[in-house]
Amino acid sequence: MARKGASHGGKLGGDAYLAFAVFTAVGAATWAMEQPVRLTLMWLVLLVFTLLYASGQRIQFSYTLSDLARGGVAGLLVSLPMVLLGGDLLIVTSQRVFPWENILNLLWGAVLFMPVVEALFFRGLVQREKGLGPSVLLYAAAGLVYFLPATWDEHLPILGVLIGGMGLLGFVYGYIRAMHGLMASLVCQALAHLVLLVVPSLVQGLAVVGG
Repeated sequence: MARKGASHGGKLGGDAYLAFAVFTAVGAATWAMEQPVRLTLMWLVLLVFTLLYASGQRIQFSYTLSDLARGGVAGLLVSLPMVLLGGDLLIVTSQRVFPWENILNLLWGAVLFMPVVEALFFRGLVQREKGLGPSVLLYAAAGLVYFLPATWDEHLPILGVLIGGMGLLGFVYGYIRAMHGLMASLVCQALAHLVLLVVPSLVQGLAVVGG
């Protein structure tokens, strides 16, 4: 089901792997940059390739409210256990990988902009043209590109956990995209990011203020 429409892809549909290679190269070339700048450049690579693809083949945005609700519920169901099991790890991850100065910037970057770009590329382009499996594998590999510079020193042992988590989330997002559409998958990812990245940092900030 994930491959429906694969034979009708745009000109760049077969270049999803090339797009990811460019994304990885930019991630390596910007290793020493400040993380917000680095992330923005990598997201722009994904966005540019997606826009080039969309110029030759429309990305389907049709949805129903029930589909969006299912996506939101799935996002909460997959993220809440992760918060309960790894709250401290999530706080460290959020602070090191998404070191924005305030919670509003984190909300914009991790919950609004990042899910849109990743949903369009990994689920709108890769999954449509290559299938669910490759989209999940590339999404997990993107975790390596994202997290390696931020965990290279004392936090390197947690890298495998983070990549595994990305793979699990990528599968859930891809499954929701296959069953309920791209917009439902986007909502699923946005809510998961809210719970996984913003809420733990917000709770910690409130605890510090209260203490």
